[in-house]
Amino acid sequence: MERSVNMLRRCPSQAAAAVWILALCAATAAAQAPAANNPPAYTLEAGDDIEIRFHYNPEFNERAVIRPDGIIAMPLIGELQVAGLAPSQLSKLLEEKYAAEAKQPKVLVQVRNYANRRIFVGGEVMRPGPFVLAGKQTIMGALMEAGGLLRTADRGKVTLIRRTASGPEMRTIALKAAKSAAPEAASIALEPFDLIVVNRSGIAKANQVVDQYIRSMSPALLNAGFNYLYNNAGAGLFPGLQ
Repeated sequence: MERSVNMLRRCPSQAAAAVWILALCAATAAAQAPAANNPPAYTLEAGDDIEIRFHYNPEFNERAVIRPDGIIAMPLIGELQVAGLAPSQLSKLLEEKYAAEAKQPKVLVQVRNYANRRIFVGGEVMRPGPFVLAGKQTIMGALMEAGGLLRTADRGKVTLIRRTASGPEMRTIALKAAKSAAPEAASIALEPFDLIVVNRSGIAKANQVVDQYIRSMSPALLNAGFNYLYNNAGAGLFPGLQ
């Protein structure tokens, strides 16, 4: 290495040529390097809870959950199809729509709750409804987040409904520990769009109860983005549960 450096010092022209070659190689490598993998912009979907703020016209501010058909309703301009748009695209669209209603329609759209990171806890719990799935969560943790079980709840098991490629899949999950092992509900990690149903104590045919529960709660479930439950809607949605 030292010998090569000395040779370049004695031959300035060769040194310049070497520097030029190195620069060329570096430029070529940079050009051939793959571009950074920038994640695509998030696009809004049914069930997303969004906040729309007008910087100079707060009277138009709105907070809405995107309907199952992908639409929200806004003051003065009516309904807008927003599912499939990035928040920045919706901001621009709203600025265009409100151009005739406001002098400076500067709009900011923020997603407060993401539909694709939700679970739903229903049945015999203190606070039934959708919850944001933040990080890792278990069935037992979700029940605690829903305020715990009512006195009328079946304290031995719950029903877990999960979205799969072939449709809704339902399982019965134990709440009580078997011997020295932890309860099954404390070890099963939840996935987006999981639905946990706590049945009433003493009910034998849990599938019928769950089926009725889903139908009775259809607006809340659909507004929370649980559309997959209705792909095969009808009587006996889950006939296989014993």
